[in-house]
Amino acid sequence: MKFFIDEPKTYLSVNNKGRAMNKWISTFTHVLIPDELSRDAFIESIRAKASMLDEEFPRTKPLHVAVSRNNDHIEVYPDKNPYNTVFIVHIYPVRGEFRFCEASNPKMLEGGLR
Repeated sequence: MKFFIDEPKTYLSVNNKGRAMNKWISTFTHVLIPDELSRDAFIESIRAKASMLDEEFPRTKPLHVAVSRNNDHIEVYPDKNPYNTVFIVHIYPVRGEFRFCEASNPKMLEGGLR
């Protein structure tokens, strides 16, 4: 199954760590993820980036990466402070693909789902 990241919802950052995290996640706007393994790798890359920024900015609160049960919602916020969200990412499953077809019969074009 393929997945799609629409646009991460970033929030105003109060420090350089949050700004760096928001700038990084914004590079994934409108990205297609080809399979479940790549989706899981994307989630792990968010955790790795949070850990890297925690080391780079040791005087700030560590970042917590919260992932929903079915891996379709990721939220990052300072540890023990979920009300100061840094960003939220929704990963949507791709329902189908539309491909160009020279068929002249419109009934052949019904649907769009695979």
